[in-house]
Amino acid sequence: MAVKIPIDMMVSAVTDQNLAAILKLLQVADPPAMVRLEPDSVTGDPAPGAEARIGDAAWMLGRQWQFGELTGEDAGSVVSVHVTSSALPITAWAPLPGDTIDLADADWRPWREGALLEELIQDVPELAFGDGLRQRAEAGAQLVDLLADAGEETLAHSLTGRHPLTLDDDPNDPLGLDDPQAARLFAVLGGAVPDGGTLAIELRAGDPGWIDEATDAVAARSAIAEWLAWLDGEPDSGGAWSTERLEYRFALRFGDQANAVFARGTQFGSASVRWSDLDWVEGATAELPDAAPSGTPVGSEATMLATPLRFPGMPADRYWQLEDGAVDVGAIEAQTNDLARLCLAEFALSSGDDWLAVPVDGLLGAVNRVGTVTLTDDFGDAVTVPELADPAFTMFGVSSAAGRMLPGIVLPPVAVGTLVGEALEDVLFLRDEMANMAWAIENSVQGRSGDPRRRASERPPVPDPWPEGLTQDERAYRLQSLVPAHWIPLAPVALTPGQVSLRKAALLRDGVPVMPSGITLRPTPLTFPGEELPREGVHLRAVPVLARRADGRYARWAAYRVRTGRGEASSRLAWDSALSFTDMTHPPTA
Repeated sequence: MAVKIPIDMMVSAVTDQNLAAILKLLQVADPPAMVRLEPDSVTGDPAPGAEARIGDAAWMLGRQWQFGELTGEDAGSVVSVHVTSSALPITAWAPLPGDTIDLADADWRPWREGALLEELIQDVPELAFGDGLRQRAEAGAQLVDLLADAGEETLAHSLTGRHPLTLDDDPNDPLGLDDPQAARLFAVLGGAVPDGGTLAIELRAGDPGWIDEATDAVAARSAIAEWLAWLDGEPDSGGAWSTERLEYRFALRFGDQANAVFARGTQFGSASVRWSDLDWVEGATAELPDAAPSGTPVGSEATMLATPLRFPGMPADRYWQLEDGAVDVGAIEAQTNDLARLCLAEFALSSGDDWLAVPVDGLLGAVNRVGTVTLTDDFGDAVTVPELADPAFTMFGVSSAAGRMLPGIVLPPVAVGTLVGEALEDVLFLRDEMANMAWAIENSVQGRSGDPRRRASERPPVPDPWPEGLTQDERAYRLQSLVPAHWIPLAPVALTPGQVSLRKAALLRDGVPVMPSGITLRPTPLTFPGEELPREGVHLRAVPVLARRADGRYARWAAYRVRTGRGEASSRLAWDSALSFTDMTHPPTA
């Protein structure tokens, strides 16, 4: 007998069985546990869900307690900062020739007001005004302009006939092939401007007779004195360059006799003097030179609003504040011995919001010191921050040889920017291990035109002829191979036991020593300590520099720039060689 069951009852029974099976599979605990809470809005507006509203006040208090927000320090917030500071202005400077020197015996020179540190210590007077055609023409044209401005136009134009511009022949280059620019310049300038070189010699000797032809002799002498001052450059500059060490060596003095501070720079060869180029000389004493400016400390006070320190990628100091994702401090990869990155991460994550940014105006060309820092909070309480006599963390500080930090920040009176011209001289110092010596290669020097000329364009040495009486199948004996004239040898010498130095020597050509053509290698004797010429070599350039002082006036000087060389060299210098006909008539070039 069949029983008829309604279809809706059958579907209901099957659904209950499926739901029971599904609930059994989803049940992971007894009672069931909630694994995630997702806020949702029944209206379709996502704003209420993003607000993450919390209705349980007890839960919020517990989270604040966990994050330390309920820990009270019974302190107010800093609202203002009062800073007192002082500055010890620079009073004198001195070049330091030699390796070691007592600062008391140095040639101290008074500091000129408004001067730049670079124009004093970097100046090499021998490079500033040469006897080139361009320099002599520019000097003569400058004197003509000064006399014309003084109302002596007739006298100024007569100087061209009295001191005509000449171009002497070079005995080493009678055809003028090494410096063809000289002939072209002379074709343009000859007869147009007077010779500034012969004019300077005549005017330094005394008043010439042609000054009596001036309409106003006083104005003419004033223009001539201004021209000689321009020609000679600023006084008390130069002398700090050491060719043996290939660096500038100088000393600075700050403050007056009662609180003098001395700093020394002995490994400086870059473009601008930085705080890292200076060393504090503790206990040094020296007398102030005559005409030195006052070194009395200059005090100042400033009160400003407290400004928290901010930097890119700084972690947010509040729990619900979204952080900037441009810098991910947490993604810093550092090993246990990578102290710089670990300190950076520690500062950013732990104490980034514990610092205030307090700007203090410093005096350029002085040692600036912060005296007292007084913090005032929103309750009106003032707290003076004690000075750290021996801080464990310092930046931009000048230290002594013993590792102690100079109290204060040194702001050298340097130029904001400089313009550098084409190198007047270019010298490469390279080692040659195959020849067991080093070389000073003059790449370029000043020619007759006054412009730099490449010495590599000079005529190479003529190879020795094939000896008469020998056939081409035989070998010829050569005592020494040929080296270009602009390769100046630096021979090893032992001046002290256990230390090898490199001294400038000379190769012989037809029994005559081959001497350098430039000014850089002119001093004799010239000895370089062995450690000054590393394996990678040294590249030395003498360049003209132009800068603007703080008062707007221009400063010009000639300076050396030192940078890393290009590696070792191979001169192919050899002695006692047995050469074939091909090797002797077609030698390889160095």
